[in-house]
Amino acid sequence: MRRNKETILLVDDEEKLLAKLAAIVENHDYAVLTTTDGNEVIPMMENFPVDAVILDLVMPSLDGMTVLQRILDKNSSVPVIMLSGHGTISKAIKAIRLGAFDFLEKPVESERILITLENALKKSRLERERSLLIQDALERYQMISISEAMKKVFTLIEKAAPSNSRVLISGESGTGKELIAKALHLRSDRAGEPFVTVNCAAIPEELIESDLLGHEKGSFTGAYRKQIGKFEQASRGTLFLDEIGEMSLRIQAKVLRAIENGEIQSIGAKDSICVDVRIIAATNRDLKEAVRSKVFRQDLYYRLGVINIYIPPLRERKEDITILANHFINQYCEERKRDPVELSPGAVEMLFRHNWPGNVRELRNLIEKAIVLANSQTISGEEVRGYIEQNRMSADKSNIAGNTLSEVRMNAEREVIRSKLMANGWNYEKTASELDISRATIFKRIKELGIKRDSHSDGNH
Repeated sequence: MRRNKETILLVDDEEKLLAKLAAIVENHDYAVLTTTDGNEVIPMMENFPVDAVILDLVMPSLDGMTVLQRILDKNSSVPVIMLSGHGTISKAIKAIRLGAFDFLEKPVESERILITLENALKKSRLERERSLLIQDALERYQMISISEAMKKVFTLIEKAAPSNSRVLISGESGTGKELIAKALHLRSDRAGEPFVTVNCAAIPEELIESDLLGHEKGSFTGAYRKQIGKFEQASRGTLFLDEIGEMSLRIQAKVLRAIENGEIQSIGAKDSICVDVRIIAATNRDLKEAVRSKVFRQDLYYRLGVINIYIPPLRERKEDITILANHFINQYCEERKRDPVELSPGAVEMLFRHNWPGNVRELRNLIEKAIVLANSQTISGEEVRGYIEQNRMSADKSNIAGNTLSEVRMNAEREVIRSKLMANGWNYEKTASELDISRATIFKRIKELGIKRDSHSDGNH
């Protein structure tokens, strides 16, 4: 039997009908297997690759419903088309509810058989492609860790992923919050549907509503065409709201409504539309403090955080450094088709000494740089020391007062905002009021200017 043809298993106790079905299917360039005994179906499927089954509902040896259940238990990805005679339509409908693809009423017409079969196979092909894509994505976005802290995170992911519960992921920048969000999506029933990301910190206040909810053509100046918002784009899938702490109170209210009602209304639209979206949010800020400072809605905070996942910084789980570094080495060497590179004992020691303010992202970037610039198959401790120093100097330079007018302005603004925040006990609302700016703006400027509260809260402010 040639495997380049899709194979159809025909099951019917009427030999004449079985021969007729076989002729129709074979003439359409499918390979065919036949049996009149329902007991032979599973053994045949175990010994031959079967792409679809056409199964009689009523047979003396074994009832078609029982055979269907056995097929679904064995391989639910194989589509089953039921054949039903007069008076068995209700059973055929029950079979579809059980998991059959469709049913055909006897006497069967060749055109109807072929159309139904092609539809079943098309759906099966799409399901296989979907499974392969999901598996590929799971491998690409796999999470690497041996630390007890991250094992707890993985356990939470496995428990939370199959549900539709909203998840709030917190942790410092560079810890891998988007990776966790993708892991939740890929391990859920929504895995084959869209995963849409919105970086709430990167979109200007005046544009984020349109980006999230969409707008109608002509709804405002510059709206030359209709735009579908991210909520609608993510329908049936997952919407990942990154840096949710940067969102203004006005937009928070819109998101809250979408969560509570499952409805959105695009700008300029007369009616609302329903959306089926799972929301995962992430933040590197202390949202509890933001709630206390009244720059983040308490009701939205509790709506988002049905399940809370905290990702510890790399400095608190240094046992992961070596396994992560080797993972990135293998990844980049494979991508660049170069011979494997290894870390010297001195390089490993330097990696462990470093405090990793940029977390896993910083480690990944350092390894990539080391692979690109490597002159041998071993990365030395001096090389790692040099790359760490380069990163530190780059970070220091960003804090040194500049000579250009824009740099002078930025440093002056940084000092004014920081002084006001310190004087007000880091009360963002009061500071924003005294500076005559919005709460959203002060959060934005704090981030853009790199203002830090103190060494213990660098990851949260």
